[in-house]
Formats: sequence, C-alpha cells, structure tokens
Amino acid sequence: MKKILASLFLGITLIASASETVYITPKGKKYHITKNCRSLKRSKVIKAIKKENVGNRKPCKICS
Repeated sequence: MKKILASLFLGITLIASASETVYITPKGKKYHITKNCRSLKRSKVIKAIKKENVGNRKPCKICS
C-alpha cells in the first residue's frame, strides 16, 4: 500500500511541476518562477510559458 501511495504522489508531483507557469524573456538564458523576480526588472518583454516548454534554459538562481 505504501508503494502505491508513493508512486501516486510522485506521479502527481511530476504532472504538477510540468504544467507550472514560468516566465522568460525572448533572449534570456534562464527561466523564472515569479514574474516579480528582481532580475526581470529591466526586461520589457516577459512571456509566461509552461515549465515543460523552457527548452535548454536553466532556472534563475534568485527566484528558484
């Protein structure tokens, strides 16, 4: 029973994190968890995308 619950929890966690909204800039190399991240302050164009679509961008060290 514990294995089933652990597997179910892991599956739900993976699905939830894959559909999470993150923020990017067109030329940026990082993705951001919050739109209010201080490293995005000077950015004029900020796009909201799903985390699964970040491509080869790395997470921001400030907001992640």
